[in-house]
Amino acid sequence: MNGTSQVPPAPGVPPARKGMSPLAWVGVGCIVLLVLAGIAVGVMGWLAKRAVDKFAANPTMAAAELAVKMNPDLELVKADEKNNSITIKDKKTGEVTTISAEDAKNGKWSIKTDKGTATVDTSGGNGLSVQSTDEKGQVSTFNAGAGTPQNLPSWLPAYPGGAVQGTLDTTNAEGRSATFTVTTKDDSNKVLDYYEAQLRNSGLKPEKTTFNSNGQTGGTVSGKSEDGKREVSVIVSTSTEGTQALVSFQDKK
Repeated sequence: MNGTSQVPPAPGVPPARKGMSPLAWVGVGCIVLLVLAGIAVGVMGWLAKRAVDKFAANPTMAAAELAVKMNPDLELVKADEKNNSITIKDKKTGEVTTISAEDAKNGKWSIKTDKGTATVDTSGGNGLSVQSTDEKGQVSTFNAGAGTPQNLPSWLPAYPGGAVQGTLDTTNAEGRSATFTVTTKDDSNKVLDYYEAQLRNSGLKPEKTTFNSNGQTGGTVSGKSEDGKREVSVIVSTSTEGTQALVSFQDKK
């Protein structure tokens, strides 16, 4: 369906399916805790000498312990400085989690709970990677950062010559879903036409809308395979700074 309106259509990103397992999100949460704890290091001058010495001896462990103690919903069960790990308990759910920070200085660490394990890796310098295995042995991966998603499906390539600025990519037992942003100097109609052709050639029956409002142009292209396993949404907008396309897809097994 083609049309022109004065008001941009509401973003039509496909609804989120089950992505990372809860365990993987625990891993992401632990990163946030450690980052917040790192901020706390800046106020060490206010702490007693014993606390300062503890940070000096093992800043990663001390920061992690402080982060847990600052959270009223968490209980520090055990701090194993020899193995550079801490065990914490969620007071609300009773779930116990062990976090290994042995390789944290290199941007890597692992998490273990009664629901499985997860490894967190930020060593690449371009973002975050989490791989988790649940109690059934099912593996999920999550990647976030700059750069084009790895091994994009042949039916949905990145826009030629465009610069990919951000990526979220999840793979689990149900399939794969990903979102990435592409910027280009080409106008919005050219980008929309490109993705419309890609979807049509892949049998996804594209639907396109366009808009022109307050000096901005753009539109959307979406499509879905007949069996419902493949779904794509592309939202495009152009301003004085260039054209940006937000591309989302799902590929079920």
